[in-house]
Amino acid sequence: MDNKRSSERLPMFKVIRYNVEGREYADLSTNISDRGIFIKSFAPPPIDTAVVLTVTLPERWGNQPMKIVGRVAWTNEDPDPHKRGMGIEFMSVFANSLPIIEYFVSEVYPKSRFAPDRVESRQDADSQGTTYHYRLEGEESEG
Repeated sequence: MDNKRSSERLPMFKVIRYNVEGREYADLSTNISDRGIFIKSFAPPPIDTAVVLTVTLPERWGNQPMKIVGRVAWTNEDPDPHKRGMGIEFMSVFANSLPIIEYFVSEVYPKSRFAPDRVESRQDADSQGTTYHYRLEGEESEG
């Protein structure tokens, strides 16, 4: 087995809600790292498919929601359904509060510091609030 992991994976058995091409799914994660997450899936989408995860922060952060945009980096099509799934590489984070993004970056990306120049803010017409977008390290902006 090819083991090119550049970051430590921590066990995380939690139901993860995510969206692929407009369809909602909920499957069990098995581990997480500072680069992404592995989610069990009987029929994972193809590599490079965009995935939007919906996450609720811990209670100490007010159970605030945030969205993590990622891509399917690899899949496991093992005949054993307990091993099938997809590795999602994190690309960017969206939240309605800048401190939520700072928390996520400091907790999930402890090797890198929060970089204010990676933040974009947008007025959200529906909720009359602001949405913040943070490009994670390694995501290059493309025109």
